[in-house]
Amino acid sequence: MFKSYLKIAWRNFRNQRFFSLINLLGLSVGMAACMVIGLYVTFERSYDNFHTDADRIYRVELDGYQEGKLAWRSATSYPAIAPTMKKDYPEVEDFTRLYDANNGVVSFGDKHFRETNFFFADSNALSFFNIGLLKGDPKTALVGTKKVVLSESTARKYFGAADPVNKMVKLDSDSYLVTGVFKDYPKNSHLEIDLLFSYRTEPDAQTSWGWYDFFSYVKLRPTADPQRLEAKLPAMLMKYNGDWYRRSGKRSVLLLQPLRTIHLESHLNQEAEVNGDGQTVQFLVWVAFAILIIAWINYINLSTSRALDRAKEVGIRKVVGALRAGLIRQFVFESFLLNLLAFGVAVSLVWALLPAFNDLTGKPLDFTQFSENRLWINGFLIFFGGTILSSLYPAFILSDYQPIAVLKGRFAQTTRGAGLRQGLIVVQFAASVTLIIGTLTVYKQLRFMQQQELGFAKEQTLVVNAPGVTDSTLATRSETFKQMLRQQNLAESATASAYVPGIEILWTSSFRRKDQRRENFTTMFMTSIDNDFLSSYKIGLVAGRNFDRSFGTDTMAILLNETAARTFGFQSPEDALNKEIISGDTPLHIVGVVKDYHQQGLKRANDPMAFLSIYGRQNALRNLNYYSLKVKANDLPATIAGVERQFTQAFPGNPFEYFFLDEFFNQQYQSDQQFGTVFGLFAGLAIFIASLGLLGLISFTVARRTREIGIRKVLGADVSTLVFLLTKDFIRLVLCSIVIAVPLAWYLMTGWLAGFAYRTSIGVGILVVSGVLALAIAVLTVSFQSLKAAFMNPVTSLRSE
Repeated sequence: MFKSYLKIAWRNFRNQRFFSLINLLGLSVGMAACMVIGLYVTFERSYDNFHTDADRIYRVELDGYQEGKLAWRSATSYPAIAPTMKKDYPEVEDFTRLYDANNGVVSFGDKHFRETNFFFADSNALSFFNIGLLKGDPKTALVGTKKVVLSESTARKYFGAADPVNKMVKLDSDSYLVTGVFKDYPKNSHLEIDLLFSYRTEPDAQTSWGWYDFFSYVKLRPTADPQRLEAKLPAMLMKYNGDWYRRSGKRSVLLLQPLRTIHLESHLNQEAEVNGDGQTVQFLVWVAFAILIIAWINYINLSTSRALDRAKEVGIRKVVGALRAGLIRQFVFESFLLNLLAFGVAVSLVWALLPAFNDLTGKPLDFTQFSENRLWINGFLIFFGGTILSSLYPAFILSDYQPIAVLKGRFAQTTRGAGLRQGLIVVQFAASVTLIIGTLTVYKQLRFMQQQELGFAKEQTLVVNAPGVTDSTLATRSETFKQMLRQQNLAESATASAYVPGIEILWTSSFRRKDQRRENFTTMFMTSIDNDFLSSYKIGLVAGRNFDRSFGTDTMAILLNETAARTFGFQSPEDALNKEIISGDTPLHIVGVVKDYHQQGLKRANDPMAFLSIYGRQNALRNLNYYSLKVKANDLPATIAGVERQFTQAFPGNPFEYFFLDEFFNQQYQSDQQFGTVFGLFAGLAIFIASLGLLGLISFTVARRTREIGIRKVLGADVSTLVFLLTKDFIRLVLCSIVIAVPLAWYLMTGWLAGFAYRTSIGVGILVVSGVLALAIAVLTVSFQSLKAAFMNPVTSLRSE
């Protein structure tokens, strides 16, 4: 029986090569797209799953409220919170803390590297995060002070093949003993860890309730209820920090973030790394299903449309004794074979194209994920479920033919299944039009963000990392470095600052107006700049003046941006001038109001910002991290070499590291650009598969109506009339799909755009262009076969039947 089924399936495939190849190509491309999306989505959802007790680990989120309104949400919290939770609540089994030092220069001998993926950690961080040491004792590696453990790659970078344990490295100017080496930390983690330094032991680093720069993690006992524990935390804050809340009028809220949700669902201030987007991942899941459904619809449509070709076969087999159940098994078996063949082709496509997709997305995807994440089970269910569902309707239709009707030719004019085919075409192209609208909306938003006026000049700006190894002469050497760059025409301007645009400001503090009550504090984001920062970046002043070192009082001066001035309640920028605001007990004099600019692009609204003079008190540089140089475009390699030479002379023992601001700033949109590219790629595949199905159906229609076309040509019908006759029904269906897709796509993409503080609108233009594009694709697809039939010699057409 199996041999008979296989022989019939092969003959059918061979005799209907064109339709079989269309089905095979559509199913193969659809399955390959779903596999790739499945690997991507599985990887994104696998973040932090490698922890043994991941379901019991939570990160403590700290939200700040002022005057009853949410002022900020932070991924970091006070260092006292985690140990206090362990002490006061039996639900907490263990805790650990990480302090992100942001960046620093790590040195060994004459090797100097600026590191960004390192933390100061509690002594139990290795066991808490399941970081096994390849060398060293995990129980003592971070116990005490001035110790560090390195990742395998970092150890190799510094020490080559030599054993790094018990060697000394320097972080900026401090020496640390290497006590261990751990295997490179997994990439699917919300933390990137290359080095872990032993935690600071100063009292403020252990017991502070006002310094919220620490990632705090707690592990709950198996029987603990996180929601009930979370409900107890306000009482803990009032118990230990209530006096400050009562004085300030502020309020804080602690939330427990499940470890596994951080990567896709957390987008707070001071995240350890840029997290993913759960909405994007869910979008791609729906795209995968849409592509696969479109491919299966092709199979159903082509199978039912070819019913007449197989009607005689069914009739004869029934006359010689075939039962309907056997016929159904035969047709399901043919579907299974075609899907199995398509699956094999799809695996080959994924194997060949996955490296290119990895380069596109920056993800290390590979086939091992199918076994590690049990993805093969879902794939197995989808494959067999889809095979059965897509084959049952054609199988029941084909097996239901009556032998007498078929053999007498009465079946030739039947329209059975036409309504379903038309409905499925509408579904296919509605999905395709929705994907086209989505793709165009994503690209429009990206173009909007990249072309929008940012409020500062980022072009031709070379940013050099400030030295990490410094001494008391830094201020003098810094001014000499900038002066030499200008004198040697290496830079048109040079400025020093704590932050540059595109970098999240982590420095915050509470301020209040001098004429307001002590509890009326406002949290502001702070940066320090020199006198040339505003002019170099072409950031305008709307009132007042810039910092000027000729004013000795400018060490106690402050600039506000427009948002900060409004937040303090000043009636106008001019109203803020010469007023005092208080930070702690320190009065600061407002000398100017800076025009708002987008520090972190257009994905978030402008924050209230305060600018301090980088010279601070005693003429010492305050929080110097970057030099921004305006350079000329001609002969950049020579310019960079000259800047490096001056930097090395001014700051020996420091690595020279730089980046161009425009490229760096646009990296904020990299994940959105990747999403747009990936979305567009799979949208194109969906349209391609739908067009394949349309090509198969128009080819079948033309074949069925060949004789009619010949007769019409003999009677005088011209080519345009015949093309319109063959295509009008398909065009009508595509128009129906556009009507369905437009409101659906508008609803979905409006929700996506809501995640941007500054966003474009979908607009009628995108809807019209998407509809016209889908219609044009459909017209080109069906016109090809229609024109071919219309130009056929009528004598040949009349002989075809």
